Amino acid sequence: MSLVRQYEVLAKKQLALQEGIELMKQIQIDLNRQMMSANVWGLTAVAANATLIPLNVIINSFELKKANSIYQTLVRQVYDKFASSGTRAEGVAKTSLGILKKVVVEELTRNALKDYIPGVNILIGLAEDSLAFWQALQTVSSGSQEMKMIARNISLKIATANRELLQLGIQRAYIHDRMQEVSRIA
Repeated sequence: MSLVRQYEVLAKKQLALQEGIELMKQIQIDLNRQMMSANVWGLTAVAANATLIPLNVIINSFELKKANSIYQTLVRQVYDKFASSGTRAEGVAKTSLGILKKVVVEELTRNALKDYIPGVNILIGLAEDSLAFWQALQTVSSGSQEMKMIARNISLKIATANRELLQLGIQRAYIHDRMQEVSRIA
C-alpha cells in the first residue's frame, strides 16, 4: 500500500476514533446526570423507609378500631396497601415475620390475651419496617455501585481510545515524514 493511501486510511481511523471518543464523553456526561438523579431518588427512598418506621409504630400503637367516615376508610385502605408494616419488604424474612405474627396473634387470641396483640403488631411491624429499610438501603447501594462501575469502565474506554488515537497520530506523523522524504528525493 502506498504511503498516501496509508496516510488516508490512518486519517479515517483517527476521525472515527475521535467521533467515538466524543460519543463516549457524551455518554459519560449523561451517566453522571443519571447518577446524580439516582442518588437523590435513592436517598429519598431510604429516607422514606426510615421515616415510616416510627410512623408505623405510632399507628400500630393506636390500633384504629373503626373508620367512621369514607375519608378515614380510604386513608386506612391506602395505608394498609402501601405503607403498612411489611408491605414494602420482600423475601423469606418477610414471609417468616408474617407467619410469626399470625401464630403469635392466634395464640394470644386463643389464650384470651388480646390486650397484647397491639404490642405484637408494634414489634413485628418494627421488624418488618426495619427489613424494608435495610432492603431499600441495599438496593440503593447496589445500584450506586453498579453505576460507579459503569462510569469507571467508560473512563477506561475513553483513556484507551485516547491512547490509540495518540498512536494513530504518531503513525500518521511518521508516514507524513516519509512522504516528505520521498518527495524531496524524487
